[in-house]
Amino acid sequence: MKFVAILIVLWFFVAPALAQTVTPAKSPGEIAREQGQAVVIVEALDDRGSVIGQGSGFIVTPNGAIVSNLHVVQGAAMLRVKLANGDVYKTADLVDVDDVKDIAIIKIKGFKLPTVTLGDSDKTETGDSVVAISSPEGLVNSLTTGVISGVRRLETHRVFQITAPISRGSSGGALFNSSGEVIGVVTSLLKSGQNINFAVPINYSRGMIGDQATITLAKLQPPPKPEPENKTEDIYNTDQPIQSQIVTANRGKLGLTEQEPVFVRPDEALALFYRLVAGIGLINFKEIGELTRTAALVKTGDSDEAEEFTIKYLSFRSGLAMNFAKPDRLLTGVELLVTWSVEDLKNTFGDKFKKRTVNKQQVLDFGRLPGGQHLIAMMDGNGNVRSIKFTKAK
Repeated sequence: MKFVAILIVLWFFVAPALAQTVTPAKSPGEIAREQGQAVVIVEALDDRGSVIGQGSGFIVTPNGAIVSNLHVVQGAAMLRVKLANGDVYKTADLVDVDDVKDIAIIKIKGFKLPTVTLGDSDKTETGDSVVAISSPEGLVNSLTTGVISGVRRLETHRVFQITAPISRGSSGGALFNSSGEVIGVVTSLLKSGQNINFAVPINYSRGMIGDQATITLAKLQPPPKPEPENKTEDIYNTDQPIQSQIVTANRGKLGLTEQEPVFVRPDEALALFYRLVAGIGLINFKEIGELTRTAALVKTGDSDEAEEFTIKYLSFRSGLAMNFAKPDRLLTGVELLVTWSVEDLKNTFGDKFKKRTVNKQQVLDFGRLPGGQHLIAMMDGNGNVRSIKFTKAK
């Protein structure tokens, strides 16, 4: 009895302490009410004051530091920032930018402004619930929900793949975890994908945040010009010969050289890659042609049963190979051509793989994935990962 009494007394003191360590999840409505006032509209203006673009952002200091995307502000002569309460600020000042991770810290002259609560994005895992608050098409404080569907590794940094729907104008918006903390900056979407969207982890922004402007819009490099699309010809409706075995829906030319990759931004390249992975066994060559209409698809393999097409430079540091089964030319495999370390691979896909040798080449085999694909990583002689290949699991 004395022993039981001691346990009861200990639990009386320990239980409250344990309860305090658990942060209760908040509803999307609670997050919007508590944090939404700090999410803003960012309009890019030209030198005549006309709007040339619109994105989102969120305030991180009471004096007016705002996190957004670099592509939202790039090319603007002035920015017009609209707060949720209707206040408007104009500025051409920036605290810092990161052109690799697509981050910009805008500075307005504010005082006692509402701010978001920043979380630790390193603790974010696949399957976590998220809430995105942004201003698509200028609709302030639009809210969507979803989950982290993947933590992906680009050539230079990680991104969160999310299912929360986003639209044009959402770029720079805030991605919250279930505790109401910002864990990401909404960055990009894949128009042809099924809720395949991306956000940059907030921890990449933390070291950039401050209240001292160090650069102006005029000092930024202009945004890269997109490759013009040739919509006058479609190879599926013409008998004209195709030079050098280059086959695309609109005779695209991007991706042949490192100087002209298909995507300047690695997150966009990754978005297309995962869209294709999701399409294994479902989409055919013609649909691939529509998705890659600005790219040069070069035939690199052909047999009675299958054919392979490659985009040499999907981004500056990655390529893409796709396998199609004949006669319907259905997509059967997608391969990202990279130079990764094994640690990069583990950070992206985990360490649940088996090592084996195929045709004297070392392979890391992840087996069947929850999505129904089979994943293997091919190694080179120096121990680097040279390709990430998804196929339909048997």
